[in-house]
Formats: sequence, structure tokens, C-alpha cells
Amino acid sequence: MKADPAHAVGDGPLVSKLAGATMVLSGLAAVIGRWFVPSALWLDEALSVNISSLPIREIGPALRQDGHPPLYYVLLHGWMELFGTGDAAVRSLSAICSIMAIPLAWRLGTRLGGEWVGWLVGWLTAVSPYLYRYGGETRMYSLVVVLVFGLGLGLESARRSDSLTGPAVVALCTGALLWTHYWAIWLLASVGLVLVGDLVRRSRSHRPTRPNVMAIIAVFLGGLTFLPWIPAMLYQAARTGTPWADTARPTNIAVVALFDFNGGPYAEPQILGLLSVLTLVLGIFGRSTGEGRLELTFGPQPDAVAPATVLAVTFAVSGVAVTALGSGFQGRYASVMFPAYVVLLGLGLSRFETGRARTVAVSTTAILALVGCAYTYRLERTQAPAVADAIRASASTDPLVAVCPDQLGPATARALGTGTEVVTYPRFASPLRVNWVDYAERNRTNDPVAFADELLDRAGDRDIFVVYTDGYKTFDNQCGTMVNRLGQSRSGQRLVTVQPEDYFEPMNLVRFPGVPDS
Repeated sequence: MKADPAHAVGDGPLVSKLAGATMVLSGLAAVIGRWFVPSALWLDEALSVNISSLPIREIGPALRQDGHPPLYYVLLHGWMELFGTGDAAVRSLSAICSIMAIPLAWRLGTRLGGEWVGWLVGWLTAVSPYLYRYGGETRMYSLVVVLVFGLGLGLESARRSDSLTGPAVVALCTGALLWTHYWAIWLLASVGLVLVGDLVRRSRSHRPTRPNVMAIIAVFLGGLTFLPWIPAMLYQAARTGTPWADTARPTNIAVVALFDFNGGPYAEPQILGLLSVLTLVLGIFGRSTGEGRLELTFGPQPDAVAPATVLAVTFAVSGVAVTALGSGFQGRYASVMFPAYVVLLGLGLSRFETGRARTVAVSTTAILALVGCAYTYRLERTQAPAVADAIRASASTDPLVAVCPDQLGPATARALGTGTEVVTYPRFASPLRVNWVDYAERNRTNDPVAFADELLDRAGDRDIFVVYTDGYKTFDNQCGTMVNRLGQSRSGQRLVTVQPEDYFEPMNLVRFPGVPDS
């Protein structure tokens, strides 16, 4: 619903000059910064590039071993055909998606709460450390955010007009979301529940039900487009899953998502996360008294009902589903909930109607958000470039590089480039991809001693370099055992030491010379 003039403007100008300048400058800084990510591609990004580099007809079969639907990979395939496979090139697709989300957020915020809310939601989307991160990463999460905003606009349009444009957008975004990421299932189930519940209430009160019926039909038709991929999804669900993570709990999902939305596990982003909780409460339950004061009501404000309900139900549905399925959770999966979250933040900030309170609220949010973006900017996502540099600096001729576990393979192989033989533990497979099928079960039968012995045979008199990190789930200390076995036959030289405090994907590097150093 539209906000009334007092709610939109308050007792002064729409926004003070200081708050306006803060919004413009911080938004520009965040938008520009995501184009210049200094870190190399880590595991997930390198996997995206390697799978998308396959011929189109081979992407689907490859994804059966990976665990995702194919839309993003097909888009990235076409993108790389046009712009190449360099780090900046492959990340630019996500950057563009994240920027596309800003006007969509503005439009949705305007429709829900009026002009000022629209500007706030658009600005919050621009400066979000979360979207800054995934706008600079070769993954599908910024595309998910765009599609969810599009879904929200389609639903709003269907509610306001008898035109078929809104339902058509709903159907398109529904199908695209399902073909992009499986967590869309929890969002769409929640949207369906909310639509059906509202349909029942409207029917009982004899209000028009056509908008709800059209929206439900649109979601259903969009879901039908996903039918061809259902067999692959069921295979992935049964055979891949999340073997690299423990089963998530609803509380874990809430905390991880909250702090990831605000920049990660650092002090300033955590402060922003705590402030965002207060802002969410204001967005849902707060209203201005018109006297420079805010009060909380027992029920949600009319403009907050839709986003708050979708956010709450999606969180509940996903929490129950993940726990029941024994799946893991990462903050990036919460991209399906981010648009509702940021809309509620915009509503919360809009409750500050006086110029001074508004300026303080906006400026504090801007500063902390930019700090969160700065932490994301400086995050080294992988130690693979340091490992590759150390291997090159050794001046070894035709070395054999082994990575343990295989999850370190894609980033390491990309950093080394072509011309170096790289094999992966435990089965000497290609380093370009990871086969997640029955991953945990297969790793229970690994034999690190046998692998080390075969590695020595394959190397002959060549140098062996081992890139490894112990502690990966399902591997325990197998990599260290393998390295110790090699040390019984050759003297080892540690060249790089794992730095978990500096790298998202840390690595060790040990060299085992094939012949005595001269």
C-alpha cells in the first residue's frame, strides 16, 4: 500500500542533504567496488567456470555430479563465449545481476511503502555487503536475488491489476528460480502457502479472489517448466546432497544468514547485524506518532505484512526441510530470503521521520555497510595463487602436483594454468571438477598410504608437490597421513603454511624432491 504524505515526508524534506549525500556516495562506492575483486577464484567459482566451459549438451550430465540446476551455468557458458574466462570476465555476469537488482528493489519498495521507502530499499540493496560479495563471485546468488525481486513485483502487479502482465512475470520468475537454485523451492512453497491463506481469508470476507487465483495459477505454471529436470534433481538429492557440512538447525540458519547479510563474522558487520534486527522490528511493528517519536504495535504494519510473512514462512519451511533432510546450510543459500529482508529494513529506516533521526539512522547504516563491504573486498578467497607462485619459484622441471582433498583441485589447477600435471586425492581424478556422488560413502574407503605409494610410482624421479589441508569433513586427517607416508621415502620441504585467518580456502604446500638438490 502507498504511504500517506506524512509517512513519506515527515516534518521536513524527504531526506536531509547529509543523508542524501551519504546514500549516493556509499551506493556508488559499493556498486563500483564489486567490479574490482582482487582475490582469485575459489572452489565454487572455479567449478562454475569448469562446468560452464563444457559444451551445452554436457552441462546437464556434469551437474548430476555437482548438485545444482543448470540455468546459471548455461548463461555463464554464453557469457564466457563473449567475454572470455578471466577472473574479471566470469565475475562480471554476477556484478551485472547485482546491479540489476537495485532498480527492481527500488520499484518493489515504492509499491509497498511509497517513494521514500523505494529509495531506501534500492539504496540498501546497493550497499548491502551480502550482495556486494555475491555480485563479485562467479556463482548464481545475485541472479537469484534479481529473480526474487522480479517475483515480488509480479505478485504486486497481479494484486493491483487484472492485466496478465503480473501473472506472466510470476510464472517466468518462478520457472527461472527453480532452474537456478533448489532453495527456490522453499521460497515458492512459502509464497504458495501465503497466497492460499490470503485466498481463504478473502473468500470468507467476500472480497475479490481473482488476483490470488491468477497468482497461484502462475506459480503452478512456472513450476511445470521444471518438470524435465525433476529426475536429475531427485538423483542429486539422493546421491550428492551436502557431504561437506553438518546438518543445519533453524537457529543456525537464522544466525548465519543474519551475519552474512551484513558482512560476515567480523565485529563491525556483527554490530550492523544487531542493528538490523532492531530495524527489522521497527519495519514490521513500528510507526511514527508524528511527534518525533516511534511506537511499537502488537500487530504488523500494513506495508510490512507481505514481506514479513514471506520471510517468516520461508525461514520456517526451509528450517524444517533442511533439518528433516539432514542438509547443510551456507549463508549464500539465503539469497532467496534477502529481498524480503532488505524491504523490511527499508521500511524500518523509513519510520524515522524527523530530519536528524533520519540522518543518523541512514549515516550509521551506510558506514557499517561500507565496512562490511570492505571486509568482503579484502577477503582472500583462496590461497591457491600463493601455492602456484611457490611451485613456479622452485624451478622444478615437469613436477607432479597432488591436491588433497579433491576440493582444492579446481582453484589450484586454475592458479597453476595449463602445462602442470595435477592429480587429486583420493582417486587421481581430474582437478577440474569434484564428483559429489556418494561422496561421504566413497571417502570412508580411502587409503592414503596406497595413494602415496602410487604417487611415488607415477612421479618416478620428478618432484612431487602436495597441496593439502586437513580437517575437511569426511576426510579427517587422511591428507596428513598421505603426506607423512611420502615423507618416509623422500625428505619433505614445507613451502607454504596454511593461513586460515587470512584465507577462506587455506592450503599447505610441501615439496618432495625427486633427486637430491644440488
